[in-house]
This record gives sequence, C-alpha cells and structure tokens, in this order.
Amino acid sequence: MLCRFFVLLGLIAFTGAAHAANWGYDGAHGPDHWAELSGDNAICASGRFQSPFNIVPDIEADMAALDIHYGSRPVEVTNNGHTLVTAGGPEDHVGIGGVDWKLLQFHFHTPSEYMIDGQSFPMEVHFVHQAADGRLAVIGAMIAEGPANPAIAELWNVAPYDHDVTNGGAALISLRDLLPDNQEYMRFMGSLTTSPCTEGINWHMLMTPITASAEQIAAFRSVFPNNARPIQPRNGRLVVAEH
Repeated sequence: MLCRFFVLLGLIAFTGAAHAANWGYDGAHGPDHWAELSGDNAICASGRFQSPFNIVPDIEADMAALDIHYGSRPVEVTNNGHTLVTAGGPEDHVGIGGVDWKLLQFHFHTPSEYMIDGQSFPMEVHFVHQAADGRLAVIGAMIAEGPANPAIAELWNVAPYDHDVTNGGAALISLRDLLPDNQEYMRFMGSLTTSPCTEGINWHMLMTPITASAEQIAAFRSVFPNNARPIQPRNGRLVVAEH
C-alpha cells in the first residue's frame, strides 16, 4: 500500500548512501562530472544533441501516429539506485513510420527532465524502445499533479527499498494508464538523459501530460529527491510537432 512506501524512509536514505553508484545526481558523481567518471561518458560534455532541453516546436507537420501496443501484466519493479524501472513484456511494442520498436523498459524522473515551452512538471516517465537494427526510441510523458494514477499506485505498492532489488505483486497494471488519451507528440533527436549520454536517440514527447496524486509524487520523491539531469543546450536541433 502507498503508506508502506513511506514507512522505511530512514532505511531508504541509509541504503542509498551505502550503495552509492559510480554516477549520480549530486556532488562529485553528479551530472556536471559524468564525463569525468569514464572515457565512455565523454559525450556527456562534448555532445551536440544532449538531452534534456527546453522543447519549443519549430514547425508543425502531419506525422505518423504512434501505433502503441502495450498490454497488462503483473506488477514488477526494480530499484536500480537511480530510479524505479519496469521491464517491457514480450508483446509490448510501438510502430512508428513503418518501424517496429520493442519496449525494453520504462522508468521515472522527478522533477521532469525536459521542459515544454519553459514549463517544468513534477515528474516524467520514459518508455525506452529498441528497433531490430539496434536504434533506440523513447516516448516521454509529463506527469502533472492531479487525480491518482492506478498504474502508479500498483507500482508504488511493491516498490523495493533496496538498490538492485526487484519486487513483484499479483496485481495487474495496464501500461495504457501511463499514457494520455491524446497521443499527439513532438519529435526530435537527443540523447540518453543518464550516463553515458548516448546520442542518436529518436525522442517522441507526448504533448498531453498524465496525472499522479500529490501523495504519489511525494512517495517517489522520498526515495529519489532529484533524479533529473539539468537542461542542456538545444544547439539548433529541429523540433517537429504533430499537426
């Protein structure tokens, strides 16, 4: 239950300190230092199309609809030390412009990593996909404060407190509850928002947010107070909004 998520906050904080990863969101391991932590991370500092940034559409166009095929499944959540993440199921995929992308996983950030026309949101969810040729595509959705989200409720109910632990439950979640009904989007090129900041990622940011309750947002922030990479330079990249 949601209240259970708050019970062991002291234990959670201790666990986070005891299992500090080689990159994080503050101090010497924070985003300003990711490029210094490994040679594989150099693009975190040198890249031209880094994410996130302030999204402002340049043009409108008729773009291919997101043909999303996400199912329902038993709840299973991993605490990887940076966020709460859930793996995609074998049948979860999205078709975009004739290309099929398999859902690898989805995870959460607070506050939102991207801004939309200067506006930030309390949270953001990223659905990470991969095509057969290895390319990655991410669908992002902002999370505004509002009515409680049933899928988030079930995820938080089993969320593990220790890093590198996966917990599950008998309840089913519908991934559709983590998407707005209106799936118009903005498309642009960017990077992973976490180390090693790999570029060449096809981003699709939904223009309509979903909601989570104040309690659901507070519960996540109690474990991950800030797991958002700061805004990066846009560097002239093109943003196309669905017309």
